[in-house]
Amino acid sequence: MRFKHKILVITPVIFTLDQLTKWLVIKNIPLGNAVSVIPGYLDIVHLKNTGAAFGIFAGAPDGFRQWFFYLVAAVAVIFLAGFYSRMKDDARALPTAIALIFAGIAGNIIDRMRFGAVTDFISVHVRDVVLSGELFGYQLQVPLDWPAFNVADSAITVSMALLLITAFKKERRDQ
Repeated sequence: MRFKHKILVITPVIFTLDQLTKWLVIKNIPLGNAVSVIPGYLDIVHLKNTGAAFGIFAGAPDGFRQWFFYLVAAVAVIFLAGFYSRMKDDARALPTAIALIFAGIAGNIIDRMRFGAVTDFISVHVRDVVLSGELFGYQLQVPLDWPAFNVADSAITVSMALLLITAFKKERRDQ
């Protein structure tokens, strides 16, 4: 199989893993509850996110928010499909990144279509630590807590890292 065609394997595998893990959480953990995996650091939670990453647009009206996410997903898929069609058969990292993005988009869009929100369930934090300090006269408090996420979100994040690494490697080769 050519490297370019990894998309045919990676996308359905990650999509299935995303949907399976979300289904397990929905079936086994009541909404709003958590199960500690590594006490103080990692929990499996059951949350619904009506927004995008970090809850962006969560407060926007339903009609706008849902169609906005569908439109962004459609534009991203069309752009990536065009990029994929022009990619060389021997490309290595880019097909993997595109496959991960496709799987992530599909996993979260399916949730939005079925439930009106995305199921997030991985909660990473450092106990209940809150860093406090002052910056430019403002008192800041920063909890060491990452917003809950899911397999689809992770796939998109990993793909972005792959794209950055690929871009930096290409830049160094071109110098």
